[in-house]
Amino acid sequence: MSSNHLFDRWYAARKVKILLSPSHELETFGSTLVNYHLISELQDHPGKIRIREGRLEAHQPLVIVPRISEFTSEGLGDEAKAYLEFLRENEDSLRILQYGCHLKSDNFSEQIVTESIDAVTERVKAAVEETNDKFAAVLQGEDEPWDVALVELWRREVSRSASKNIRELNDSGKLFGGGRR
Repeated sequence: MSSNHLFDRWYAARKVKILLSPSHELETFGSTLVNYHLISELQDHPGKIRIREGRLEAHQPLVIVPRISEFTSEGLGDEAKAYLEFLRENEDSLRILQYGCHLKSDNFSEQIVTESIDAVTERVKAAVEETNDKFAAVLQGEDEPWDVALVELWRREVSRSASKNIRELNDSGKLFGGGRR
């Protein structure tokens, strides 16, 4: 890890490899436990591989209704004011999904093995695939700051799940009311 924490954070986020994604998207009407297996090579110790296991709890997405009628404006041009008025008139059609996540440490473990990173990733991936856990993920990332990989996994799963969650919320009537008939 360098003395530049901002660089380390972005470097770690960019280096994450999702080797096995959960086969199912995040749940729409309940929490989802994503069981992760994060593999990383110890810095300055070639051939020493750390395997971290734990879980992320993704909370049920919340539907947020913006209160545009309560927005105030000052110094805006005519076009911006007209657009804000349009949004006020249509605010009952605007919805935002908010996703929450909780890193749980109650099921966390880690071990260090002496083996090539390729051999470890293949072994872990095969073992996880055998479990048929539809919410399991295998990642490869930096050893420090390792938890950036978990945030990146969560971000990717939210992006991947959003369209299904929106569709299911709309069909149930919980997004705009009424639902599909």
